[in-house]
Amino acid sequence: MKNIKQIAQDLKQAISDRDQKLALDLFREGLQQSEAEVVGQLRKNGVLRCSNYDFQSQILNSLINETGKINISQDSQVYFESIKSLLSISRNIQTLFKALLKEVDYLEIKSYLVAVDSLFWPIYGLQAVDSLFWPLDGLPQDHANRYSVCKEELASAFSLYLYHSHDKKVIDKSNINKVNEKRLNDEYYLTKLEDFYKIIFFQECEVFVDSFGYTVTQIDAKIIIKAPDPKFEMSRCFGYIRQLMQESANPFDSLSELSEITEKYPSILEFSKTYYQKFKDSIFKIIDSPLKRIVLEIPYQTLSEFLDTNRLFLEEEMILKQLESNLFIDFQKVNKIPVFQSLSLFDIIKVQRLFAFMLFVLTEYIDSNKLFKSKLFWRSMPVLQAKELKDLLASFLGEQKAKEIFELFTWRLDKKRFDLQTHPFINVEDWILLPLGILTNSDLCRNILQSINFRFDSESSADPLVLEMERCLKPVSSIFATNLKYSFEGTQGEVDVLAVVDNCLFIFECKNSLHPCNVFELRTTYNCIQEAAIQLTRFQNLWQQEAFRKYLATKIKTHNHLPSQLCSCIVMGNRMFSGLREQGHSVRPIRELCYIISKGEILLNSYNIYDQDAGKKSIIKFKLWKEDQLKAEDLLGYIQEDSLHKCYFNSMLRIEQKIKLKNKSLVQESYSFSPEMFFEQLVDNFRFTTENL
Repeated sequence: MKNIKQIAQDLKQAISDRDQKLALDLFREGLQQSEAEVVGQLRKNGVLRCSNYDFQSQILNSLINETGKINISQDSQVYFESIKSLLSISRNIQTLFKALLKEVDYLEIKSYLVAVDSLFWPIYGLQAVDSLFWPLDGLPQDHANRYSVCKEELASAFSLYLYHSHDKKVIDKSNINKVNEKRLNDEYYLTKLEDFYKIIFFQECEVFVDSFGYTVTQIDAKIIIKAPDPKFEMSRCFGYIRQLMQESANPFDSLSELSEITEKYPSILEFSKTYYQKFKDSIFKIIDSPLKRIVLEIPYQTLSEFLDTNRLFLEEEMILKQLESNLFIDFQKVNKIPVFQSLSLFDIIKVQRLFAFMLFVLTEYIDSNKLFKSKLFWRSMPVLQAKELKDLLASFLGEQKAKEIFELFTWRLDKKRFDLQTHPFINVEDWILLPLGILTNSDLCRNILQSINFRFDSESSADPLVLEMERCLKPVSSIFATNLKYSFEGTQGEVDVLAVVDNCLFIFECKNSLHPCNVFELRTTYNCIQEAAIQLTRFQNLWQQEAFRKYLATKIKTHNHLPSQLCSCIVMGNRMFSGLREQGHSVRPIRELCYIISKGEILLNSYNIYDQDAGKKSIIKFKLWKEDQLKAEDLLGYIQEDSLHKCYFNSMLRIEQKIKLKNKSLVQESYSFSPEMFFEQLVDNFRFTTENL
């Protein structure tokens, strides 16, 4: 008899081979042997996702129909009904997919890439407000978004397009300089990429059903996907919203600190402007072959001191502040610890410095000559021979590091997935297309760490989250312990952080992971939360026994009585799923949790809330502590009673994310955030003070 795991693997292969009889036999065998186990394997391996089979749905429908002939649990029925509802739109997806693949044969790669990259440019870009390299002296006003998806999603759509272009073997150097300016100006390619994104949206819906328990129902021509609990979707959406808010916020603690940093560090942007004014007549030329375009020629020696310096620039100081906030690493680690072969994160930042300079200088030229949207602009994305690019990188990083950067930034053809923002060197035979906007304004450090699965704390005994908890929580705790291992009556476990505040024992399980940028990375984050919940539940069950409490008191060598009241919390290094409860355990982000413990307050910039017309700016402090010092009831209110997160969730507005496919539409129930409603919630629930800036 085959085990369930093997049955699931064989079933997936049978569906791929379009062997309907074998697929049905394996499906029946698995359900008869162990329904719960086989459904778990189907979910885990994506066996019933039609996107894994070029959106072919005939065999999958026959499998779902088979479930109506046998007795299965309610949970399994809901799952299979959700798959059936998704399959009802699969033919529309397949039709779109085939149409897009046909066009891959003759549409120009560079046209697509230029259209996407232009969204990341500091002048032309539609949504550049979250740019890492945007100047500090004024963010642009919000542009009306002409597209239904954001620039990062369009970059993902291009990644899908390029992957299938390679798969169909239509990429060669003869078409890397072809640009159809008329179509670009008509936004033809961005509209097509919106269609490619519909494929991605559908694939993500499949993963939501398999990995997160989302359900799908069909009402007339609408196929509706929603979370098992509205708070789950709220916590997911709000995690992304808070990350965007953090990225666009001033990374410095005060205006005085910002002023000091501005005086201390030069700006790449300002340097580029000065450089352009000085050398503009010698660094640009227009060539006619193989087509008329602008070429940027920078003497390597002129820039060697600028590019090869270990000093920081203003924009890089901002990046380091974000790294410190998100990854708990200082400049020493950024500069010294290799993350890929001999490359450190600072090497990645220096490479980004080079491309930021190239982008800003080219922007100055194009803006000064009023060439935006011109044919010359569209044609002038840099296309370098691979050797030429390696020489450029070697001129300020050295040959070995230049070789490693080239390997790290270039998509390897053996990779199943391609992400433009992670591998921005588009290698076509011996030529490289350089999307300067993406190279400058993508979070290259995060993307690289994610792609190579590097963790700064992987070989360290000191978890940065635990250290941060110790810094803020130990001073207010009568009993405090970290990394506490226990073994009691055959049950073993470990508590990351244990603290007694007043008459309550608090236990924290810490999970540190990068901010997720797609549904697969999101699944990794959620898996961490589930693992943490299992560990906390194990401890929680033992805590009911007085004998275990006595054992633990002896283990931590305290003569004090351990309180029976227990509060558990999952602490995340990223901001996702804050406010969620997993198996009854609250999820909180580390930075917010520690600030509540240390300061007991929430800070808001009133200019962004209610005083925009007046042009005044002040900081409003909302106090979460009832008194001047932290008490157990304050921390219990924040963790167990959701005192702050009720304000968050009461400020969420239900929205529908929708894609249309001929006569049907796929709709995901989701949420947006209202800062105005949040402000009102805080006013109603907490005391506050105002400080003018």
